[in-house]
Amino acid sequence: MLKDLQNIAIMNKYLIILLLSIPAYASAQYNGTASVSQGKATTTVNNLYTCDGGRKAGVGIIKSTDNIDWTVPALTNFTNLSFPIAPDLHNICVGANNANVMEALSTLTDDDIVTINPDGEVITAYVFADNYFEMYINGVAVGKDAVPFTQFNSSIVRFKVNRPFTIAMLLVDWEENLGLGSELNGGFAYHPGDGGMVAVFKDSSDKTVAITNKSWKAQTFYTSPIIDLKCPEESGTTRLSNKCSTQDSNNGSTYYALHWKRPEDFMMPTFDDSLWPAANEYTNSTIGVNNKPAYTNFTNIFDDPISDAQFIWSTNIILDNEVVVRYNVPALSSVPLGAQIKSDLQIYPNPATNHISIKLPEYINKENIKGMELYNSIGKKVKFVDTFEEDVDLNGLVKGFYTLQLNIGSTCIQQKFIIQ
Repeated sequence: MLKDLQNIAIMNKYLIILLLSIPAYASAQYNGTASVSQGKATTTVNNLYTCDGGRKAGVGIIKSTDNIDWTVPALTNFTNLSFPIAPDLHNICVGANNANVMEALSTLTDDDIVTINPDGEVITAYVFADNYFEMYINGVAVGKDAVPFTQFNSSIVRFKVNRPFTIAMLLVDWEENLGLGSELNGGFAYHPGDGGMVAVFKDSSDKTVAITNKSWKAQTFYTSPIIDLKCPEESGTTRLSNKCSTQDSNNGSTYYALHWKRPEDFMMPTFDDSLWPAANEYTNSTIGVNNKPAYTNFTNIFDDPISDAQFIWSTNIILDNEVVVRYNVPALSSVPLGAQIKSDLQIYPNPATNHISIKLPEYINKENIKGMELYNSIGKKVKFVDTFEEDVDLNGLVKGFYTLQLNIGSTCIQQKFIIQ
């Protein structure tokens, strides 16, 4: 009997040791550069913002296995009164149900303009973020989202600056299960929500000076929920979780999260983002905005046929919850947009024989090309297709000079080539 009790005591001792070692064992399964946490965070703020039909925008603290305290879903300036709130493009939480851009702009005054350079030009940015954004221009705070979580809204940010200038934005996909990157949705208690941000920047003459697309940089700093710590990978500075499960669950309270420290100077123009990965582009349907008036009322801005802004995020639109994106707007150019597109359009081989390939500038969405036409040297149309084709068959056409015409909205771009 005594021996049995001794054996039980020994087993209990080893069980206690095993239980105490679980966090260390869990982090040992992970080979990346992030700090690892497990389970729910401790709530420090129950709700930052109340909106009828909206979700609680809580804030929490969680300790990782390397004894670091992390703010989740992110450390933001939402309660910082010195950080300007972006005026509303569309925000039903406050009754800003603007039907179009002109209606939204009519509510603004010059007090809404943040001055960076007194002799600069006024730039107007239109932003739809799922869920929250903070924008900096040359390191200066120019606008933050008025609604941290839901209901879905869109914003206008205006600032006066000289070109070139640097855009830096903190993007946050909010969460209800703090520390676990998930929310109640679709009947599941732990549904990993998705993010996404789209923006268009225009000058005082309404010309587009920047749009979100894959030419931006994007880096993630918080990824969750992670079910299996062996699934995340890193390739250089690219933090990959594409092999990780995104399945819904009703029992996700023990899932993991990955945290990276956000650089304090990420918003500065001197910050070196050259090694950061390029932003990933996502379609409107992937983000799910086709039923959201905060977006659909302004498709003439966001889905302009010539300068079609793309939703961007890091490599994982679902699991990455805190992302920083950056873009450098070049110096003012006197080149008209049509001439710029023509200059950036590539046709090869030239001279050609039986086919040509067409490479569009990265700022042109091929879905906005409403037709392609080929004309011979005397101006006769010899070929027409009503969609964009990257490879054009030239069989049956005689040798000589030809003109390719792309119809992009109301703009026609022509480029010459030779068949030999």
